Amino acid sequence: MSVLEKEKINVSGNSQPTDELVWEVEANVDENGTPGRSRLLITRSRLEVVSEEGELVREYPLSSVKEARMLSAVGGGTLVIDTEDGAVVLARFTAELNRQMSFATKTIQALIQGEELPVPTSKDMPRLCPTCQERLPEGSNLCPTCSDKGKVISRLLSYAKPYKMRMITAALMMMAATLMELIPPYLTKVIVDDVLQPKHIGHALLWLVIALAATRVVLSLMQTLRGYIGVWIGGKLMGDIRKDTYQALMRLSLSFFDRRQTSQFIGRVNSDSEAMRQFLTDGIIWIAGQLLMLIAIIGMMLNLNWKLALLALLPTPLIVITSLSIWPRIRHLWYLQWRSVNKINMLVGDALQGIRVVKAFGQETTERERYGSANEELVHQTIRSEGIWSGVFPLFSLITTSGALLVWYFGGWQVIRDELTLGTLMAFTAYLTMFFGPLQWFSQSISWTSRALTAADRVFEIMDTPTDVPTARNAVSIPRVEGRVELENVSYGYEKHHPVLKDISLQIAPGEMIGLVGHSGAGKSTLINLICRFYDPDSGIIRIDGIDLKQIDQEALRKQIGVVLQETFLFDGTIAENIAYANPEVSPLEIMRAAKIANAHDFIVRMPDGYDTRVGERGHRLSGGEKQRIAIARAIIHDPRILILDEATASVDTETERQIQEAIARLVKGRTTFAIAHRLSTLRNADRLIVLDKGKVAEIGTHEELLALEGVYYKLVEAQKEMSKIRGVKG
Repeated sequence: MSVLEKEKINVSGNSQPTDELVWEVEANVDENGTPGRSRLLITRSRLEVVSEEGELVREYPLSSVKEARMLSAVGGGTLVIDTEDGAVVLARFTAELNRQMSFATKTIQALIQGEELPVPTSKDMPRLCPTCQERLPEGSNLCPTCSDKGKVISRLLSYAKPYKMRMITAALMMMAATLMELIPPYLTKVIVDDVLQPKHIGHALLWLVIALAATRVVLSLMQTLRGYIGVWIGGKLMGDIRKDTYQALMRLSLSFFDRRQTSQFIGRVNSDSEAMRQFLTDGIIWIAGQLLMLIAIIGMMLNLNWKLALLALLPTPLIVITSLSIWPRIRHLWYLQWRSVNKINMLVGDALQGIRVVKAFGQETTERERYGSANEELVHQTIRSEGIWSGVFPLFSLITTSGALLVWYFGGWQVIRDELTLGTLMAFTAYLTMFFGPLQWFSQSISWTSRALTAADRVFEIMDTPTDVPTARNAVSIPRVEGRVELENVSYGYEKHHPVLKDISLQIAPGEMIGLVGHSGAGKSTLINLICRFYDPDSGIIRIDGIDLKQIDQEALRKQIGVVLQETFLFDGTIAENIAYANPEVSPLEIMRAAKIANAHDFIVRMPDGYDTRVGERGHRLSGGEKQRIAIARAIIHDPRILILDEATASVDTETERQIQEAIARLVKGRTTFAIAHRLSTLRNADRLIVLDKGKVAEIGTHEELLALEGVYYKLVEAQKEMSKIRGVKG
């Protein structure tokens, strides 16, 4: 029975028997840290650990469990429970079981606290192919075993349609060149049999040599021209594939990237596109040319001596059968190698993006060990995939050599008995060498094709992924909005069984400044993400100027919304380019005006290159306050009707905060503004404060009104005052 068949859940209510099985999950690491299987059974009254043979190893009554938590480590983790006797490791597991164990932890916590049980989603289950039941690759819905290669090839060939005339030209030149390659061996036969052996005196030898030279020159010119056409087509195809892949990535919603590491897409845009290009420009034409070559050579050998031809072709079926039989194995090995490359790319991407964190916590050794482990796996998979040819090629060479030896032996005897001319034998062996060359590379072309189709699978998966935030068919374009925002019974959760926002209803007037307040995790950032339509609510409606957000064209919507975040992202360009990002056509005077409004002009002109100063990757050459003011200038250039300020003054000193606040005060005039601030005092001037608590609206009012209520907001302000006093004492 499969894991999925065994992992059942019942969430029908508390009327079930106390020993009802709620969740069952497999652990794959034993107490010694070595591979070993056991099962964790969670019932409504106890936790049981059962061996692979089905024997009870240990059990814990839920009444004795205070808390369950999952501890992550490199390559895996542990599920730990706190009991009356101390902490106990309930299960050890590798990283592939993180999701199932995370859900098990949530289930135990819900049972301990008497809360509603979480409902499992596809994320909490092992993701298996519905056809072959093999585990799907992480972050992918594509099964490398079951994908339809015929459809992939057909779709891949569709990229060549715009350039079909040039490809046909290249193919015709390949065919002509292939046929011309058959001429030199035949001319060699004529030279030996009709000139050298009879020892004719005359100009025949000269003309035959000239013909040989002319054949080589024409062949070289044709190959050069075909190569140029191939390069042109290849460049165009590569550009088309990269463009479509990148456009597909830009179309996808944030939730798609939330579930995946972005570093993996660099390989899909670049290396996978290159593999597809090689297949289209070189692979198809080359394979077609080699097939034509094989057919033509067989015809020439049969014409020269059909008996020797049949003898020479004896090893051919063995080579073809061997090649076809190892194709599935090669395809699987290429997939495993790609997975190892993808893993190592993600490790490098994460480590380099978080290099400051790595060094701040002294984790260089840990990162080196992680990379070393992934690198060893890649080396192993590379040796497996590439090493198979070190055995196959010598085998093919031995087979083809046996055919050549048979031809030399029997053909030699025919020459000795004057049944065959020496020139014919020499021409025949030349054709035989030409025949077995493409035949040996036929097996390599299978590997080449497998690699290209695997790359195409991954690229097409991105292109075919539907966005979680689709644009309506008849979407409304809004050239300019007033800024009225309405939320009606809005609920949303990043995980469907764990809502972050619950039944939110709000009415925001045009030009009103709203402060969003609440504890960390209350749903403040989630609310503004929904207003920006980075995500769609699970239920309820959000309207702008009375129009459902889902009916508004997304590009038009984003032109009406400006965002200034706590973690400001700047592109690796000049300060002027970053300020003008929303509208690259603005004049230098407008850029300078926006910088002055944002209190950024003074520090910019003090820099050696002024507005042409390059900010570096992610703006690392600027301070946090400088980046924030550039972000505000960028928002001013954008000129939005709805403004989002998410912790825009956090983590800066008092003087910088004052300058940023002055800039924000200028920016918010006449705009509907949603502001989240770490320091509650900065929201005093907001028209209204909306206090969120556990995903719900707890209080609404001005700063003074909410203080008078002495509710959630009052407690937040008092807690912040106490924290300020503590910091003041420490200072």
